[in-house]
Amino acid sequence: MRRRPLAYLAGLLAAALLYSPLAVLRAAPDPCGVGTPCTQGRWTVLDYESPVRAIHAVLLRTGKVLLIAGSGNDPAAFKAGSFKSTVYDPGTGSFHDVPTPADLFCGGHTQLPDGRILVLGGTIGYPDNVQDITYQGSKASYVFDPATEAYQRTNDMTEGHWYPSATSLGNGDVLTLGGLNEKASGSVAVEYFAQAQGKWLAAGEIKQTWKFWGLYPSMILTQDGRLFYTGSHVFGNGLPGTGASLYDYPSGTVTDVPGLQDKDNRDQSMSVLLPPAQDQRVLVMGGGNIITNVAAKRYTDLIDLKAKAPQYAPGPELHAGKMYLSAVILPDGTVLETGGAVHNRADPVAEASVFDPKTNQFSGPMAVDPVARGYHSSAFLLPDGRVMAVGNNPGDGSFDRRMSLYEPTYLFKGPRPVIAGLASPEWTYGSTQRITVDRAVAKAVLIRPAAVTHSTDPNQRSVDLPITAHGNELDLVVTANPNMAPPGWYLLFTVDGAGIPSVARWVHLTGLRS
Repeated sequence: MRRRPLAYLAGLLAAALLYSPLAVLRAAPDPCGVGTPCTQGRWTVLDYESPVRAIHAVLLRTGKVLLIAGSGNDPAAFKAGSFKSTVYDPGTGSFHDVPTPADLFCGGHTQLPDGRILVLGGTIGYPDNVQDITYQGSKASYVFDPATEAYQRTNDMTEGHWYPSATSLGNGDVLTLGGLNEKASGSVAVEYFAQAQGKWLAAGEIKQTWKFWGLYPSMILTQDGRLFYTGSHVFGNGLPGTGASLYDYPSGTVTDVPGLQDKDNRDQSMSVLLPPAQDQRVLVMGGGNIITNVAAKRYTDLIDLKAKAPQYAPGPELHAGKMYLSAVILPDGTVLETGGAVHNRADPVAEASVFDPKTNQFSGPMAVDPVARGYHSSAFLLPDGRVMAVGNNPGDGSFDRRMSLYEPTYLFKGPRPVIAGLASPEWTYGSTQRITVDRAVAKAVLIRPAAVTHSTDPNQRSVDLPITAHGNELDLVVTANPNMAPPGWYLLFTVDGAGIPSVARWVHLTGLRS
């Protein structure tokens, strides 16, 4: 385990205090008249760096973060068989390097119902100009266990996948689509992981469409169990047709969805299922095209998937055109967009804003991460309500290992509510769960922990929990629809009337009410 020496102690103490609900409750509010944090938030660059190239980031149910590099887009590391992962503890600032059994660089990942992480695909070959071949995808798959902080091999997928999607379904299974196979060709295979059996199904057990979905296609689970391909993807033009579609796995049908603006210039845009998930609205932001290298776009698009015939409509423009941007759902029901660049691995954009689904408008500009965050960058929510940003891999091949923390404006508005107790951390669908709070709150939400890379985390969602109050005890009604919140571990936040969230408590959502 790595620890920072004396210079690190002050930062360690600060992090420990921020993670303590009691300390948060006792902290004096930062007056809004002093400086700008209360209107723009505040970024801090940590005084230590990630020991690995943090290309993939997964928040574990332990509160720690799995950072995966694999070969880290470094041909020398690939040739040497040097593959890396580390587990980062935000509460102590420590790192635990994890033996990494294969090159997981540019694979896919998602949370399983029991809190383990399914990591699939990756790289078995880098581009070779002599053989005129690009990256080649791996068919290998592993499960990472947060309890042991170790990988365990599963059976292989039917073919290789480099840049695949991974979407958790309402029954806890996982669908994987897209990417490049072992021969560097576009994979048209549907892959299906049956979580109860702990294995990938054989080719003959899977309903195939033999359709190429592109690279890192953003596939969001909808309330009726279909997958919505938002049009966000990586590398080049969008798919033929309208550039977005609804995919029904059981029937194998794919239905085009119209209205996405300029579909061929949405390369490394980012899509998010807006909070609350019950509203079934999706926002797509930005994008460019690394082939034509046009300047990244300011476009946003909005769609209501509950409509009889869903179609995109233009949304408010971003404050700056960008690709490689990150979008993070915050517990107050807004979405932070941050980072990005104008061109292929070049020209970083120093801009951030917050989208409010209630008004369909961006506020800002917000505070800007001092570290450029372009290609191979990610941002994600921590249990204490802060946002962490990692990574940047510009065109010169370098990699910025600095780590940044964003404190949203709600952390400067006053004391935070506290979840003082849970009747049980084990929750079932359609149930009513009792919690104890220290004072009145306006809402409670479940947020799925991040599993993000390459401007894509299609499983990100925030689910509202209707409240009945009995003094300081609250009864929370859990959705009865597993498609709304696929089984797994979630961050439970309460939020007061001023939009100030508590520190999260972990709850485990699984099973059906008898």
